[in-house]
Amino acid sequence: MPKAWEQQGELLWESEILIEPVHLQPGHFVSRLDRPWIGTPFSLEGVMISDQRQLDWLRQHCDWLVIDLLRSENRFRPPRGRLNERSAHGHWDGYLEDEQAPINVLRQASLDRDTVGDSVQCHDLLYRQATYLIDAMSRSGQIDLAQARIGINQMAETLEHNLAAMVWLTRIKNADQYTAEHCVNVAILAMGLAHALEWKREQVELAGFAGMLHDLGKMQLDKQILNKPGRLSSEEYEHIKKHAQFGFAMLQHDPQIDPRVALAVLEHHERPDGSGYPNGRDRGALQPLSALISVVDAYDAITSQRPYSAPRSHHEALGILWKERGRQFDTNMVESLIQFLGWITPGTLVRLSSDEFAVVLCASHQHRLWPVVRVLAVARQGYRAARRLDLAEHNQHHSDQPLRVAEVLADGALEIDLQKILRQEGDAAETGGGIQS
Repeated sequence: MPKAWEQQGELLWESEILIEPVHLQPGHFVSRLDRPWIGTPFSLEGVMISDQRQLDWLRQHCDWLVIDLLRSENRFRPPRGRLNERSAHGHWDGYLEDEQAPINVLRQASLDRDTVGDSVQCHDLLYRQATYLIDAMSRSGQIDLAQARIGINQMAETLEHNLAAMVWLTRIKNADQYTAEHCVNVAILAMGLAHALEWKREQVELAGFAGMLHDLGKMQLDKQILNKPGRLSSEEYEHIKKHAQFGFAMLQHDPQIDPRVALAVLEHHERPDGSGYPNGRDRGALQPLSALISVVDAYDAITSQRPYSAPRSHHEALGILWKERGRQFDTNMVESLIQFLGWITPGTLVRLSSDEFAVVLCASHQHRLWPVVRVLAVARQGYRAARRLDLAEHNQHHSDQPLRVAEVLADGALEIDLQKILRQEGDAAETGGGIQS
């Protein structure tokens, strides 16, 4: 089995070598960069160098990179590089960051019977509360937030312990339940990101409330326009844009609502470049909570089935956010969300290089390309969970037949009960067969 060694605080395997780009050759497999893969010309994390254009791009944009000789066609071992001062202290030093850093909290999370059970219960409670708020708003235009406060407080109390299971549950999407699920998902992801950013407990709860309430103003919109499958006319789009003001109007005078939450509901479609709505405020005028809700709202919407748009994969969503950073979304919030969620999240559906489908259980900090997965088998209706597979362990023992994630699928791409698999993983952990990140 390959041995591990340390290079300036980074854990690498002996098959992996940190080098300067000038030493990169065709046939080398690049497994890590000094920057996020989102925003590079490469579609997945990891690339086999096959042409001069790839070499030129990496040499022009990177100070260092890591090659994996186990996966390389060219086994030439270049001299090991050293990190310069700029790359060692840059904002995007995530690959060299301590695994225990708060922003990596999701990779530290674990699943067991208690965390799964608590998370499913909390998720069900949040969903019931979101449905109640939506129904009440649709019927009377009035909302009672007392029950929603219970769910948010309950989640905040156990957030770090239950984070892996809660994020898994956000990957379960039902097109006919989009509005309620979207509110719940944004609340969960907003609280998770706020926690990873080391916001105070009160601020984490505010992030949850803002996530839960951010789209309630849509209940006052014309349903035919809101659910229109085709392209909106300019008049229809202007009508849709009013939901932020409608939501704010409901909340601004409610003594139960912190003013920062009401402001986030108003501002979650504002843009750093000043081109957003309803007031065209720029980055300097937006509060951090508004910027956080904006990014998380967009991520969950992009990965969901909507009347006018098919769901995109986790990778595609992060790529869109990365491309629009500094214009449509706050740059620091985009980078923080990408670092928090990582290349892959618990509950993500993938296709392996063996053409088998699998559900990701957890990502490895050392081998982000090689997560632990549950392979799926064809069942009478859809798919069922089959064998558990640690890709890193498999590849260390079977270097002649390596496996990797070939494609990250959109949520709902396969007919499978993700909550059932989550419960199975929690039960398996009690007998030593579950997962520990």
